[in-house]
Amino acid sequence: MVSLPKRRTPHPGATRHARRPLRVLLAAAVLAAPAAPARAAEAPAASEARPLAPCQVIARVNSEVILACDVDWLVELTLQQQLGPDFEARVPADALRTMREQRQQQLVIQQIEMALLYADFRSNAPQADLTAIKKQLAPAFEEGEVERLQKLVGAEDRAELEARLLELGTSLSERRDEFYRTMIARSWLTQSTQVKTEISHEEILGYYREHEAEYYKPDRCRWEEMMVRFDRHASEAEAWASLANRLNPLLEKIDATPPGEPAFAEFAATHSDGFTADSGGDHDWTTKGALVAEEVDRALFELPVGQRSKILRSNIGLHVVRVIERKEAGPIPFSDVQAAIKKGLGNERFDAAVQQRLSDLKKSARMWTHYTGDCDYSELAQLATGGAVRR
Repeated sequence: MVSLPKRRTPHPGATRHARRPLRVLLAAAVLAAPAAPARAAEAPAASEARPLAPCQVIARVNSEVILACDVDWLVELTLQQQLGPDFEARVPADALRTMREQRQQQLVIQQIEMALLYADFRSNAPQADLTAIKKQLAPAFEEGEVERLQKLVGAEDRAELEARLLELGTSLSERRDEFYRTMIARSWLTQSTQVKTEISHEEILGYYREHEAEYYKPDRCRWEEMMVRFDRHASEAEAWASLANRLNPLLEKIDATPPGEPAFAEFAATHSDGFTADSGGDHDWTTKGALVAEEVDRALFELPVGQRSKILRSNIGLHVVRVIERKEAGPIPFSDVQAAIKKGLGNERFDAAVQQRLSDLKKSARMWTHYTGDCDYSELAQLATGGAVRR
């Protein structure tokens, strides 16, 4: 997240819930004089809607404008990826025009949300030093976004990326500017959302009791295994002899291992054909009834902890198992999950506050698009789902 100046009028008594591990942390500088609004252009009236010029205004959100060229490069990329590089020679012009407009509309809806947030940022934090913010965002663009763009357009290196973007009608410089705006907008939404994040003990306990079934665990155990596979021996009798020959010299050391400690780890990699031989024959927590081999499953929940089994047969081979640890069925103690529940409730509360703030911004926004004329966000949502809109 970008660390941005505070809103002009924060809600009293509220605290920000700071989460989001992928933040980009910046020290935002402050200017004495308000900055001028970003990109300004005059949008034509809805009644003048006509085929779009390459960089014609396609939408306006409060003080921000969206140009056709902001999205057309992605429209072209989508068509190339879905239809092939020679799609213009194969797809009828009318069908192609419809496909382009539909994809353009979808992308404009996405751009409008970011433009809405960016306009709110510029309105509420006019003192922010954008030059300083962008300077600190630059490493994130170079280290992450450039690689993402290369994968998106199928470029092997930066030079090929720049050439490919030019073919699509954009440039790396334009993509950098758009990345900065998007990062600032997302960070502003998070940082400007006010929410009380304190979660009481009663709330946590109430959630635990209401979701009791989620915190119930069946009988389970951690165990280890030595085995031989039938498909690696000429006969079942040979497999029996092989397992006995492998284990007999090791039995004294295995049986001397205290309960709770692994006994096969030293030998499994070289003496076992099991699926976990390379990790010492160890099997993580396994619930009762989870194994296809019924004889093995039964032994895991009947053997005393630390005691090896006799040789057990399954349809794929012969097994000797030993339980390292076992837990009976029952609820996970509240103390074991209290911290996780608290974090989850805090995240839910924060996410709800973010969505409410975004909803409030959408309701109060002044919007115009090439497709709808003056409109509100509900009409844009209708547009996104393919519904009819007024022109």
